[in-house]
Amino acid sequence: MRKVTNHYFVSPQIESSDIKSLKDQGFELIICNRPNGEEPDQPDFESIKEECSKLGIKFYNYPLSPGDLNLERVLETKAIIEEDKKTLAYCRTGTRCITLWACAEVANKEIKEILKISDNAGYDLNHMEEILSSLKAAS
Repeated sequence: MRKVTNHYFVSPQIESSDIKSLKDQGFELIICNRPNGEEPDQPDFESIKEECSKLGIKFYNYPLSPGDLNLERVLETKAIIEEDKKTLAYCRTGTRCITLWACAEVANKEIKEILKISDNAGYDLNHMEEILSSLKAAS
């Protein structure tokens, strides 16, 4: 798990058995950005959602296929960030999650700051600078 901001974290795939520990760490919201069935032994989002429900953690299933960045997912991510709850977003490696976060934050942060925060979290998004600039110009 990698810290992006005080309230937003990203990670590779989690298991339903991780939810209790996440609850104990104060997480209030979990986002699945991974479609079911990407890999044969991947836990499905329903099992994680069920465990979140048992423990009172909000769960959103907002799958994003690799290379399929779209405005709908960006706006969903922006709305979640605005809830200002301790959030964990996960996918296969965390890259889709940090990409969505970066796109969602262009209205609130300078692009260089977004790239620096992403880099500090362990994700190099410099290749996205032009896309982020276009989103910022449109926001």
